[in-house]
Amino acid sequence: MTATADTRSQILDAFGEQLAAVGYQGVSLVGVARTVGIQKPSIYHHFPGGKEELYAAVALRFVEDLRARLAAALATEGTLEEKLRALAVVSAEHSPRAISFEQRVYDALDLVSEETRTDVSQRYVDGVLNPVAELFRGAVEAGDVAGDPWFLMNAFLHLVRATDLTKEPDGSAQLVALFLDGARAPGAVRRRM
Repeated sequence: MTATADTRSQILDAFGEQLAAVGYQGVSLVGVARTVGIQKPSIYHHFPGGKEELYAAVALRFVEDLRARLAAALATEGTLEEKLRALAVVSAEHSPRAISFEQRVYDALDLVSEETRTDVSQRYVDGVLNPVAELFRGAVEAGDVAGDPWFLMNAFLHLVRATDLTKEPDGSAQLVALFLDGARAPGAVRRRM
């Protein structure tokens, strides 16, 4: 890696750390420069668009990493249940800090230009949401599940992100079973509580 590429990478890392800690509005380019050991004008040498260009680069790097990990999980051979377990494991690898970072990336969309918002949003939809929705679309067509594929995708991803799968030895299997089979006991009668 060249010195320029290394500096650029360090700037992205420092910006990402600040974004995760304080959100887009709280990010200080002076603080980013200080963390990297450069002067603030050097940031503009690497990122002429300043804060927004840095945000876009960090957000797109995050989306690409998530897309690659989800694609690997979706490439898992086997049943819908096995693919969902692989997706749950990949999502469980997301620490609470990473989930917070993802939220910060999302929150910043309202603070950037329409062009940046569209680019980041579209790449997230194309790279992260659409492939999981396609898995559910295929499962609906095969009769494995019922419902709207986009609703199923959203429900599954939110359930995974809201669950700490590290506390159970086979947490991903339990989560997928809950999602696919529900929590109601077989033959249970609905009754007022």
